[in-house]
Formats: sequence, C-alpha cells, structure tokens
Amino acid sequence: MPEVVFPLSSAPGARPQESGGRLINAFVEVAPEGAPSNAIWRRTPGLFRLAETLGHSHTRGFLNIGSAVLWILDGRVYSISSAFALTNVGALAGSLPVTVARNNNATPQNVVVTENGCFNLFAASAPTSFADVDLPASPTSVSFLNGYFLWTFGDGRIFASDLNSVSVASNSFHTEQGLFIRRGFVFAGRFYAFGDKWTAVFRDAGTSPFPLAKEVVIPRGIIGTWAIAGDEVGWANTPIFVGDDHIVYRLDGYTPIPISTEDVSRDIRAAAIAEEGSLLEASTYMYGGHAMWTLTYPGNWTWEYNLTTKRWHEKKSYGRDDWRARRSIRAFDRWLVGDDATGRLFEINGEYFLEDIDALIWHVESGSVSAFPNGIVIPRASFNMTAGVGAFPLVGDPNPVDPTPQVSISWSLDGGHTFGIPLLRPLGGPGESKWYPQVLSCGLSRGQGLRFKLRVSDPVHVALHSGVVDAENRGP
Repeated sequence: MPEVVFPLSSAPGARPQESGGRLINAFVEVAPEGAPSNAIWRRTPGLFRLAETLGHSHTRGFLNIGSAVLWILDGRVYSISSAFALTNVGALAGSLPVTVARNNNATPQNVVVTENGCFNLFAASAPTSFADVDLPASPTSVSFLNGYFLWTFGDGRIFASDLNSVSVASNSFHTEQGLFIRRGFVFAGRFYAFGDKWTAVFRDAGTSPFPLAKEVVIPRGIIGTWAIAGDEVGWANTPIFVGDDHIVYRLDGYTPIPISTEDVSRDIRAAAIAEEGSLLEASTYMYGGHAMWTLTYPGNWTWEYNLTTKRWHEKKSYGRDDWRARRSIRAFDRWLVGDDATGRLFEINGEYFLEDIDALIWHVESGSVSAFPNGIVIPRASFNMTAGVGAFPLVGDPNPVDPTPQVSISWSLDGGHTFGIPLLRPLGGPGESKWYPQVLSCGLSRGQGLRFKLRVSDPVHVALHSGVVDAENRGP
C-alpha cells in the first residue's frame, strides 16, 4: 500500500497546492531502532502556569540575579523567587523587548536598555535612570564581557564601562563608521556588534580607555535588535540570528551558515516589506534533548527551529496566528517564558498538554499522494498513532484528561486547495491499545493529488508513526 508522506519540516508553500506538508505545534523526532517507523511526529511542549500578576502584562525580558529573577513587563518590574512568589519591584516605562546585563562587582550591578533609554535595575527597589552623563542617550542594546558593560548606538559607537562599574569614561568608545549597530551580543569570549550592514567582532585587549580591539568583520548584518538568541545559559550555545537579507543564520565560528527554508525566509521578507522586520523576536529553550530556537513576528506567525534535528515547524496558540510565549530564561532548574497578552509566567513542560488552560492543537498535514495526471480512488486510509493515551480523570484535577480522546481527520481531493469536513476517530481510552484511526471511502482525487490533515486538541500524549492508503488509479 502507498505510504502517506508526512513532512520532516513544515513547508506550507507559497500556495496550498505547492505545500510539502505542515507541522503546527508538532515536530519530528528520530525514532529508536525497532520502532514502528523511522520518525515520530510528536506534540510540542505545553505551557504550565507558575505565577500571575493581574496588574501588568506582556513579558519584555528576564534577568537572573542569583537568588531571584527580575521579570520585566509593560511598565513594571517584578522579582520572582525560587518558590515563584512575585514581588512588585517598581515602575519601568515601555512596552518593547529589552536587553539586560549584570556585572561581576562585589555587589553585582544590573543594567537594562529599553526604548526609553538606559536604567539601573535592583533586586528590591524601583529602577533608576542611568546617571553617568558620559553615556549618550538612546542606546540600542547593553551586554557584558569580562567585567565591562558594553552599549551599542545607532551612530556606530560602542561604549564600555569601567571594570565592574557603572561609570563610563567619555572617551571609552569605538566607532564603526557607516554602521547602525542594532545589537551587541557576547558569545565565546567575543563581543559581536550586529549592524544593519555587517557585524564587527571584538576581543578583550585590555587597552585603555576602550578595552576592546576589533578582530574580524562578518559581512552580514541583522534585521532587528531582538532577532538573535542562543547565548542563554542552559541552551546549546549556538547563536542563531535573522540576517539583513531575510535569511536565518547559525554562527559557526565567524561564519554565518544559512539554515532557513524558503518558507521561513518568505515570511521574514513579508515582515520586512511591511517595515516590521525590527519587531521579530527570537528566544530559545530546551525540551528533553531538543534545542529549540523560536522566531516570532508578533500577531502574525511563529517558526521554531529544532537545532537537534535541523528541522523547522510552526507554532500557534489557541485563537492566535503566533505563539503566545515571549522571551525565555533558564532558572530554578526550569525553562521559563512569559505571556504576550497577560501577566502570566509559564514553565515549558512536555508532560503538560495545554497552554495554560487553552488547547494546544497538534496539527500535521501530509504531502501529496498523487498519480498525476491520473486521479486516484482511496477506499481506505489508515494511520499508525500511539493508542490508549486516554486516562481516567483524577479527583480535583482542574484540567482532566478526556478518557476517550480523538483525532480529527480531514482530506483534500484537489492537492490541498480545499479540505472536507473532518471526521473524529478514537485514539483509545485507558488500556485500549488496539485502536488505530482510519477513514473509509475518501473519494476520487484529481490530478493534483490527495492530502490528509490530522489534528488532536485533547490534552493527551500524541505520536504519529506513519500512514498508508489503499489506492486505485483512475483516468485523468
């Protein structure tokens, strides 16, 4: 029987009939030897709520300060304890993402750059404006290397603080002529000044008054300040960024390696054409052995790159076109993210099959089953999915698992242009491992071929192994 081909990377195509298949809230994992197939299509991890503030919303950034984490939302800073108790630290105007840094002073000093300028952050008191008048107004970012705070500016200047201090000498700067520096980034003992046209890389030379020396120039810029991630503690330590040419790159030493597919780059180009490429936000997290790098165009889409498998999939939260999570940090032995629209703090949790209390819909679309130019009749289509995933509800569980979960199956007879009304098929209740979903009498496809769409909204374990069809050729 012909196999139904499911994609390893999501590939929606410029038009549905050009698609190679889609993965939304689903990703591919290499199956172990002896498994029913070579690949398993799993559900992406859920978002488990750890804390909430009702007074403020929209996460802009995090900073780990040792015993606590500073959580920056619209107009406010909170402190998060290891027990996930929240303390309102004070006001910080703004609504855009931030960059943060912390030095090695005996009493470490914390700095944040927002769209309104540079500010000092404190563990238990309100932020204050950065006081040193030798630091120009309106930096684009702040970072930290070997005892020095480093600020970048749109006019190409990079300012350095004194060693483990918030003091800045008026002549402690370097200028990259003709470069609008969008983001400073520290990785592997080097400082990267990502600009609109190129990226300058510096090492700590111990010189005075400016302590850095330029080492190399990478002939590739960045699309926006927040379109890079990969230096986070606990991640895979591989910087990934969106270039000024709308391609996603992984840094291999000083060489940018392109990793985006045409589908990903097409969406990035559309954001740039709308003059909103600067809004792209990247973040990271780990899930089991999978290193995930996420890129969001707020309100429009989210793509996620699995560095472990080198594959792409899409993410969509319930009722949205993008993923609701914003920013990320590894703290208290968990990966934490904030919410876009509320003041909720989440843990990335692979054993929690919801996003907060909303459905996390696993969505897989197949490639085309075709005998072009002939049509094909499909008397039956069968799908090998892990069965018996339902569970008896626990007493008092606010989000009980449905003991009879189902998969929704629909199909297209015109290559993906239109899909029919979905049918529900059981995935098996507790101990019911005999189930496998199938649909009968799928009809006669046209020359463009047949495609299947599988969706699971029940909060249960989901794993797809393969699909097959009984196929009979017919004339065009």
